[in-house]
This record gives sequence, structure tokens and C-alpha cells, in this order.
Amino acid sequence: MTPKASIILVVDDYSENRTLLSAWLRAKGYQVVEAKNGREGVVQANRSNPDLILMDLAMPELDGVEATRQIRQRNIFSRTPIFAITAFGTHDVKADALAAGCTEVFAKPVDLESLLWKIQSTLSQQNSNPLKYHAATFS
Repeated sequence: MTPKASIILVVDDYSENRTLLSAWLRAKGYQVVEAKNGREGVVQANRSNPDLILMDLAMPELDGVEATRQIRQRNIFSRTPIFAITAFGTHDVKADALAAGCTEVFAKPVDLESLLWKIQSTLSQQNSNPLKYHAATFS
């Protein structure tokens, strides 16, 4: 039996970034769900229950920081890894992202090999200890 592919939600308002990242992740064997802004990202998170979220921070309608806060409000997502991706790699932006509940912050342009390693290691930990990441599911 083949293990179920992890679901990654990619939230980015810039379609070229979203398409490139999604195609790259699919080529690596992941299922990908896409959202074009923070508001849509919150909706897609609720629909798809992703194993990991890649969240752009600077977006219209609802920025990535606020979208992360809204996603974290649901118990089911309290431990879902959320990786912020931003072109604004200042200390304040990183601090805001982490305070909102992001697990990691990556600066654009993203080093894809570093990102892949972090995704794989995070999902591997999640799969080896599902209670650590989805404890709210059982409460």
C-alpha cells in the first residue's frame, strides 16, 4: 500500500510564484492546494485540512500574518506547520510572522533545496508522532 501523499497548501497572490511552487511540490510527490490571497487561504485550509501551509505574507484582502492568526484559531490547526515566505525579510516582519503562529520564515527568493529539506523533516516528524501535531483532533 502506498502512503498517502501529504497535502501542502500554497498561499500566494502572485500567480507565477504560486504556479511554480505548486508544480515543483507536485513533482516532489505532494498533493497541492492553492489559494490566491489570505482570505482564500483560510477557506482552503478549512476545506483541505493540509499537513503543511506555505504562506506569503504580503497579499491583498488579508495578509499572511492575519490569515495565519485566523487559521491558528481553529484547534485542528494548532500544530499544523505554517512556513511564511516573504520578500520583506526584516526582523520586525519575521517577528510578526512568528508571533502570529508561523513555524518558520523563509526570505524570497527561496532556496528550494533548503525549503524541501525543511518540509520533508517537518512532515517526517509529524508522521512519526501525529499526536504532537494534531492533538486537538483527539480532544
